[in-house]
Amino acid sequence: MLCALTLVAGVSCLQLVQDRDGAGKRPLQDVFDAADGEALEAVSATLEGKTAKQKKPHARGSLAYAPWVCARLGRWTGYYGKPGPVVMLKGLYQFSAIQTGYDMAGNV
Repeated sequence: MLCALTLVAGVSCLQLVQDRDGAGKRPLQDVFDAADGEALEAVSATLEGKTAKQKKPHARGSLAYAPWVCARLGRWTGYYGKPGPVVMLKGLYQFSAIQTGYDMAGNV
């Protein structure tokens, strides 16, 4: 069971790393649920910085939008290269916790 959960997280992380530039033009639903889009938008509004490198470069609803959010949650600043799998996985875990809280707040 633990191996299966690790495999799912690993595959999701690799999909985010592969589409971080938006070259694949894949939809958000390849990795996330349709309901996660609302939480992604709410979180991304708080993560944008003041410089051009810290602005989100991708359109909402694309899979490239989610890696930007996950990378910023994983403490990527927009400088010093592209975010890798470790940063992306940390951000994915952070977003998972935020999504759980977001879902709980909607059910109260």
